[in-house]
Amino acid sequence: MKTLCVLFISTLLVVSTVTATKTAKVYLSFDHYYDGPELVSSFERLNAAYPNLTELRVIGTSEEGRDIHLFTINNKKTGKDTDKPGIYVDGTIHGNEIQAAEVCLYLAWYLLTNYDTNKSIRELVDTRAFYIIPVVNVDHRWRFFSEAGGYNIGRTAMVPYDDDRDGLADEDPPDDIDGDGEILSMRVADPFGGWKTSPDDPRVMIRVEPGEIGEWRRLGSEGIDNDGDGRLNEDGPGYLDMNRNYGFKWQPPYVQSGAGDFPMSSKPTRAIADFVVTKPNICFNFAFHNSGGMWVRGPGSKLAGFYPPADVKVYDFLGHEGEKITPGYEYIIGGQDMYTTHGDFDEWMYSNNGIYGFVGELFMSEQERYRRKEPKNKTKDEDEFAYFGGTAGEERQKFSDNLTQGEMFKPWKKFNHPQFGEVEIGGWRTFTTRMPPPFMILEMVHRNASMVIFTARHVPEVSLELIDVTDLGGGLKRVRVRASNPNAIPSLSHNAIRRNIYRKDILRIEGVEVVSGGIINDRFLNRVDAVEHRPHMIFTSIPSFGKREVQWIVKGKGKAKVTYEAVKAADRELTIDL
Repeated sequence: MKTLCVLFISTLLVVSTVTATKTAKVYLSFDHYYDGPELVSSFERLNAAYPNLTELRVIGTSEEGRDIHLFTINNKKTGKDTDKPGIYVDGTIHGNEIQAAEVCLYLAWYLLTNYDTNKSIRELVDTRAFYIIPVVNVDHRWRFFSEAGGYNIGRTAMVPYDDDRDGLADEDPPDDIDGDGEILSMRVADPFGGWKTSPDDPRVMIRVEPGEIGEWRRLGSEGIDNDGDGRLNEDGPGYLDMNRNYGFKWQPPYVQSGAGDFPMSSKPTRAIADFVVTKPNICFNFAFHNSGGMWVRGPGSKLAGFYPPADVKVYDFLGHEGEKITPGYEYIIGGQDMYTTHGDFDEWMYSNNGIYGFVGELFMSEQERYRRKEPKNKTKDEDEFAYFGGTAGEERQKFSDNLTQGEMFKPWKKFNHPQFGEVEIGGWRTFTTRMPPPFMILEMVHRNASMVIFTARHVPEVSLELIDVTDLGGGLKRVRVRASNPNAIPSLSHNAIRRNIYRKDILRIEGVEVVSGGIINDRFLNRVDAVEHRPHMIFTSIPSFGKREVQWIVKGKGKAKVTYEAVKAADRELTIDL
């Protein structure tokens, strides 16, 4: 039954994507990774095909002068983007985490391609604004495709940094010493190196047991000692981690590696921060990374303190739903369940700007499985690979051999190293390990884009309704109105209210003389918190899956107008006949 369910879900995914492709004005395939020019061209084509729904512009440049593109999806016919709740999505703040850009591209393509045929998508695009920055670290992602590299090379911004404190910057990077266009791994024969060849697969190295003679010492990434200090690859290009460079609880490099010289010192970091503060309507953000399969929320460190319970409930609802949309992913707290970080983008968005958000850690290496069905009698504590009969490394080799025809791994090959003599070079290739093979891209991008779409459905969507009008005598009438929000995200986060980041929402009545007004705490017991000054204007917020009820005592007849004005929700208006 489980197999049939998986097959059914996979079939639905294929059918929905094929249907979208047939009606698409722009054909895009998601069976490969888009390099820099391809990615920009794809967004340009989408912008040209959907001019009334999109805008493509440059919000800044990188350290090496490359453009940082912003793609906005907003139906201009239904209003300005800043008058609607906004969803911000970005990818590849770490340059080697390339598939994050694919999620951003797929999200944009899917929303636009399905606009005319899917009522649910059309309603979202008409009533929300989507701000998409597919590549934050444009320098290193471009280099990932155009230069010799490896899956674990190219994380940071291209800001020169003296990693080894020898007075020089970026002078000892990894090197493609065998000239094959990739920077792989090196090993050298050494009986005391701690590793030996697996008896079941000569490509795999396994740890030696205590007292056992080994065969190999791992030397790390391919390269030479460029600066003659006796170490390899210890001072590569740049080292400013843009996801440690934001201005909330930033800590200097001796506390937080990669933090940079000061907050917002990287050009992309500053450009994005400058953009975000111009869009106070943003109420949720997704920052896509890899890998591990996680939806991560803050706090990232003890310095940030605990999140208010009201906001935790919002995160919990969306995070647990995310675990269902992306099976195998875990909803976690970064600083508690992973490791401590300072100066994170998502922390800055939440704590400085009152914006909820997740880091989406894409792809799980466990998906690269080559094993028979797990036996029913397997115990909880049993090694997960025991029923396969090998190690994780051996299983991955079989996955590579039989699902990618060996493309993922380059066999070990002898090479005469100028400093170590005879070594062997090989290992997992550049487009592996931290990213899925091409045949697995489509499901990854669709499920993660679907999580963004699900969350977009839960931005604050406030409606106004008249509860009652009661004649109190003496020319006075009591007007009661309800503002309700059926969605998970409130009109203002509790953190935004606590820190007074934004002006509160305003419920206002006009067209009559207002004697008093206030928020109703208990409508049936007539408990009202009265407004002391300007009672015609009531400042409040509309909670998650909740309501706010207000009342005014007024004089006058005719038509009265009640308006709701918000920073992060669409404004509303209600006319009352008195």
